[in-house]
Amino acid sequence: MPAFILKFVSEYGYLAIFFVVLIQEMGMPGPPNEMILLYFGWLIKQTGLSYPLVILLVTIADIIGSYTIYVLFFYGSEWLATIKPKWINLPNKKIESLKISVAANNGRNIFVAKLTPFVRSYIPVVAGILNIEPVFYRRIIVITAIIWTGGWVTAGWLLNFKI
Repeated sequence: MPAFILKFVSEYGYLAIFFVVLIQEMGMPGPPNEMILLYFGWLIKQTGLSYPLVILLVTIADIIGSYTIYVLFFYGSEWLATIKPKWINLPNKKIESLKISVAANNGRNIFVAKLTPFVRSYIPVVAGILNIEPVFYRRIIVITAIIWTGGWVTAGWLLNFKI
């Protein structure tokens, strides 16, 4: 893990944990999300941080980060369509067929993709461009945030590995 993240977390504790997960969910490049969440789980036992509070913070940060990117693309997709380069050929028929496909599966494909490493960070963009209903998308990201972030932090907490 980069030294600046370790220093930031050691100095600011819960606030640092929240912002590291938030900026990661908003697309900031850095170490893999799984590694960061495992580290936060390990950090709980090493520093005496509150396990329920860390789980709550990382879950809320995941939800806010994912939903922010989704909203940007949900409301900005029409504008993006007007400025897209000519070499990007994504016809409106294809977008409409993808919307129908997502609706037909009751969001299972979004749910599974949001729990898939690497792919999960692109789902807010895709859901926003496809104009998936905000309430529908919100339900999916709340459930997947609890499973994903809670699972990785819990794994780090249970493993209590030595660095």
